[in-house]
Amino acid sequence: MLMIRNLILSGGVAHDYASTSKMLVKILDEASIESETVEDFKILTEERLQRFDVLTLNCVRWSCKQNPEWSDWAFEISPEQIAGILKFLRSGKGLVAIHAASINFDTWPEYGEILGGHWTWGHSAHGPYQLYKIHVVDASHPIMRSVTDFEISDELYHTLTITGDIHVLATSVWEEKVHAIAWTNAYGTARIYYNALGHDLKSFECRPFQKLLRQGVLWASMVI
Repeated sequence: MLMIRNLILSGGVAHDYASTSKMLVKILDEASIESETVEDFKILTEERLQRFDVLTLNCVRWSCKQNPEWSDWAFEISPEQIAGILKFLRSGKGLVAIHAASINFDTWPEYGEILGGHWTWGHSAHGPYQLYKIHVVDASHPIMRSVTDFEISDELYHTLTITGDIHVLATSVWEEKVHAIAWTNAYGTARIYYNALGHDLKSFECRPFQKLLRQGVLWASMVI
């Protein structure tokens, strides 16, 4: 299989990103996906960003204005970093976003449109960490290949603000309402994939979720 080069942007509050990103590298390696993990977002301004095939966001980096107690992690994406991401996507490269990455870059409104949806403070929320049932909506999609309905221990992100014409791949139920859990979106020729699962190591140990991660990166890179 062709080697895919994947850049993982990691780091943030309320999650053990050091551990989950390390595990993510191993999970993706099983599909010949070579990953590099960084926490310094200056790479978004560097030319070497363009050497990667996929950008994976396993991070939560935002202004923290809504949660001042986390101000040490406050982050506002710069115009130069935005330009780097846009150049990457406009060249047809893929974007994968995991779990709390829907909170990212709240000072950059276009990010939510690119992702197809985003966390809105005061509106979006997550259920408690527990066992949830995930329902496959489109079993024919390459990302969902050989994946059937499954259970996972996780936080259930729900009531995200949908901003694009997303293609829903999987859902779950919270308080008798169905919520999109995994979807794809398009930004020009770039393939965008979001999966709301992935709070901690136990979540990443779920085999069906691992398959969705591997096949998601392969799909975003246009291999499948």
